Amino acid sequence: MSKIDHARILSAYLARLQLSDIEAIQAADKAWLQAAMNQGGSAQLQAQAGFYATVANAVNNLMRNDISRIEQVIDEETSHANNS
Repeated sequence: MSKIDHARILSAYLARLQLSDIEAIQAADKAWLQAAMNQGGSAQLQAQAGFYATVANAVNNLMRNDISRIEQVIDEETSHANNS
């Protein structure tokens, strides 16, 4: 069985995300790391939820044709892995 090329899938997302969304994801990741290093469990869970919400917002900002292209890459990778 061949492995899925996760770099190709991530690249498909990154190539289509807006810079402002990438920056928001980076900021949410930093906030999550800060919470993980310096705060309690509740703050960590809140930061994790904030990170997920930021990623979900970025994906929701994608145009339909961008999502179709990303899904095509995912389909190609998963079918390639399943057929090998």
